[in-house]
Amino acid sequence: MKRIALLGLACFALSGCGDEGGKKITEEMLLGEWNCTVSTQEAESKNGKLQDFSEPEIGEYKYIFIKKDGQLFWNLSSSKDNLMPFNLEDFYKRPEYTVDDRQRSQKIEYLSNDSFSMTAIYTTIDKNNKPISKIKDKLVCERIKE
Repeated sequence: MKRIALLGLACFALSGCGDEGGKKITEEMLLGEWNCTVSTQEAESKNGKLQDFSEPEIGEYKYIFIKKDGQLFWNLSSSKDNLMPFNLEDFYKRPEYTVDDRQRSQKIEYLSNDSFSMTAIYTTIDKNNKPISKIKDKLVCERIKE
């Protein structure tokens, strides 16, 4: 579960999310530590048809967002030495796209000054652009107040 969550989170950071209107999340808002509930669901293709998503696997994780030399980074709070770049602007510019055999649809949503959510759906496709499998990751995060 941790590997799936970390893979999903790395994809969030590298590929981006989109906002559906309302208040935008800013880098300044994200700075600090967050308690996040991570839900991961999978759907596989059976007889050429994509099945429904499985029951979610749920995990609780703490993340940190920091800025170094003007760039935003994030990772698990326990992994402060291995920070990953987090390009928030890319989240709003590229809500959907395809890279190699993966279609990505992602968004980040403002819930309050102290909470946000990110949802990503990764669809693996075959050479005819038919879906083989899907993974849906959803994070709901609440700020850790000092």
